[in-house]
Amino acid sequence: MNACNGKPAELCALPYLEGALPEAEAERFEEHYFDCPACLAYLQNLQAASRGLERLPATPGEPRGMTLLGWPAMNWAMAVAAAILLLAAGVSYRALHSGLKAPQVAQVTPVPAPQAKPSPRPATAPVPRINPSQLADLSLPAFAAPTLRGASEDRQFESGMEAYKRGDCRDALADLSKVPSQSTDARAAEFYCAACEMHLGDLKAAAAGMHSVEDAGDSPQQESALYYEAQIALANNDLAAAHRYLIQTIALQGDLERDARNEDRKVRELANESADEGAEKPESGSQ
Repeated sequence: MNACNGKPAELCALPYLEGALPEAEAERFEEHYFDCPACLAYLQNLQAASRGLERLPATPGEPRGMTLLGWPAMNWAMAVAAAILLLAAGVSYRALHSGLKAPQVAQVTPVPAPQAKPSPRPATAPVPRINPSQLADLSLPAFAAPTLRGASEDRQFESGMEAYKRGDCRDALADLSKVPSQSTDARAAEFYCAACEMHLGDLKAAAAGMHSVEDAGDSPQQESALYYEAQIALANNDLAAAHRYLIQTIALQGDLERDARNEDRKVRELANESADEGAEKPESGSQ
């Protein structure tokens, strides 16, 4: 994700909250601030300021429906009145010193600045709350074929991975689960079985399989097992566990380090938001 200077939020946040942003632009803006902390913070601050203004008490004695002149309109009206007074004073001064009778200056009534008709205020669009499960990636991890040796000697593993590459998780599970534990492909078979279970929605079995691969120690699948344990934790809305597995993934400094860092940043932001909300609840309840 590229660094964002917050410009999209400056351009789109206000019309988005007022419901004035065209639907296509609103959808693009939503897709952007979902992954942009700067624009999401700008949007949330703007919404908080709007709610704060709505809670301010009305000025006592002010008639309902009264619309005050804005500064541009007020300055224009004052300028017109001042010009009329200066013109009248100048004519009277010349008349007194020349012995002439001062002409009568027509009374000019300043034209009031047009007042904008109050328009109904659109409902403020709520900033959607991101759930941890929305960050979870439960898609099938790509199959990385071994490069230091030839084809697998285990026919069940070969057959299972052919089904896996087709996206047929049920057939893949049927074959991969038969790979014997003493096979050189046993650890890989266990990992891809867990990946299939995750993709099919059996998160409990998937987590157990990933954990078994992780516990086995150093293997080509250890980093991926930790990363997908984090995905399963997110799907279960468990931020603490997701953070723990992502930190372990980052520590291995492998191919998934960058993805794990980006996702862990989002996880920590969600955890901070939840902590802030929890701190506000006792205060609001005591009012």
